[in-house]
Amino acid sequence: MPISCIEHRETMQLLALKKRLAEEKLDPEEREELEELIRNLEKRLGL
Repeated sequence: MPISCIEHRETMQLLALKKRLAEEKLDPEEREELEELIRNLEKRLGL
């Protein structure tokens, strides 16, 4: 099944956010913000 450019872009954003989240030097507020962005992208992508 082909994906749209938007889906591809959002998938790449999701991967980048997960990579950023894996860093240990995040403050709790930044970590929470990243987790929220990840949840929203996963919901939009149906993951």
